[in-house]
Amino acid sequence: MVLGFFKSHVDNKYPTTPLKFTGKDSGEATLEDIISHKVPELYKGASFWYNPLLPSGDFQTAYTGLSKFESVDKVCYKRRILNIESEDKTYEVEGEKLKYDDWEGRSTIAIDYVVPPGREDPNHEKYRPVSQTKHLPPRTEYLNPEHELELLSDDSKPLVIALHGLSGGSYESYIRAFLSKVTDKPYDFDALVLNSRGCANHTITSPQLFCGLWTNDLRYLINEHIRPNWPNKRIYLIGFSLGGAICANYLGQEADNTYHNIKGGAIMGCPWDFPDSCIQLQSSLLGSHIYSPKMCNNLVDLLNEHYEGHLRSNPLVEAYKKNPENFKLGTLKAFDENFTSKLFGFNCADEYYRHASPIQRLLKVRVPLVIVNSIDDPIIGYRTLPFSEVRLNPFTALVTTTTGGHLGWFDYKGNRWYADPISRLFKELDDNWSFNKKSVDEKDLPFDTTKLWKYDRIIM
Repeated sequence: MVLGFFKSHVDNKYPTTPLKFTGKDSGEATLEDIISHKVPELYKGASFWYNPLLPSGDFQTAYTGLSKFESVDKVCYKRRILNIESEDKTYEVEGEKLKYDDWEGRSTIAIDYVVPPGREDPNHEKYRPVSQTKHLPPRTEYLNPEHELELLSDDSKPLVIALHGLSGGSYESYIRAFLSKVTDKPYDFDALVLNSRGCANHTITSPQLFCGLWTNDLRYLINEHIRPNWPNKRIYLIGFSLGGAICANYLGQEADNTYHNIKGGAIMGCPWDFPDSCIQLQSSLLGSHIYSPKMCNNLVDLLNEHYEGHLRSNPLVEAYKKNPENFKLGTLKAFDENFTSKLFGFNCADEYYRHASPIQRLLKVRVPLVIVNSIDDPIIGYRTLPFSEVRLNPFTALVTTTTGGHLGWFDYKGNRWYADPISRLFKELDDNWSFNKKSVDEKDLPFDTTKLWKYDRIIM
């Protein structure tokens, strides 16, 4: 009985009318069927042993933040700095052509491709763009552009695109734990990490950072880089924390127009309801005195790091640097109130939080999406996990654990519990199953409430 306290228990929620997959050999199955038979670690009733020294969400979360895990999951990367050519490349929504951003082709994003060990290039610095002034993270080198197409040339290997959490990057241990598994045998996926602007020692080249509703960097990467260069590449998305929110928001925005080669995704430790997550942080002792100030400090560090570059041209950032005493910082919400919301055109943090919450776009996701959250997550909480949305959307499934914290999920050996099961799920879907989103009867899909909404009011 005592040992039972050292187990984290798994539970699930599934749609009332789930998507039916077609087997490559024969037969049909739902996502629940596939998980229960092929990935039982993610199925309700499963459990995993956690380290008795990490018995709660706070301990799991703290261990994630305090240790760098440099002796394990030594993933190697080749970095490509991609220019966002926003002058002549647009994307279309309901017949209207939209720009990827307003910075007239000055913006760049940092893509880190996973490569096998042993491909070190002592001369990689000669491929460093002149715009990039920072030292690269560990085991990361600049990519020779002439070799980029070779990295993903094997169409038999699917591609994972990973998005990291707030102010993190490809070097984060929770991302490396997954990528080291999914790119190794028997899974053998290709993989890359899309770093948010200014993160992972990327030098930003336009006066913009990132937020949970900024999805255009992912959109540009897929539309303008992956699609034309590797048109047959099957894609799986995975997002962690804020990266999960960006990923979910992107898929919900794309909805029925999602690129046909995106075959599935996983969202890990996502803040589904930003206002509630803000309350969660403010209402706990550790949240208000440790987690929130730490996240704020990380963002302030980013602001300061990039000020001497292009951020100083932003009047708001310039005002802060001249008179920092006028800005009451110290918590994540204070930073979002003063900077994130304003830099992206919102009046205040609460308005940004309401618009950015991915729970309001989950009903429009049209690719198989597995959601993983821990009930004891001290950053996210559990009150507003998307239980109702999963029940209504045939393309989704929700996996919860009783212990795991925020992006922790450490088992008794110190390994991340999710890395192998999520890798196996992606492999199973890719090898043996296909789906046709048009085969879902419209009556089984959530009603599109935008049809009731016009001029900021209900019309009936």
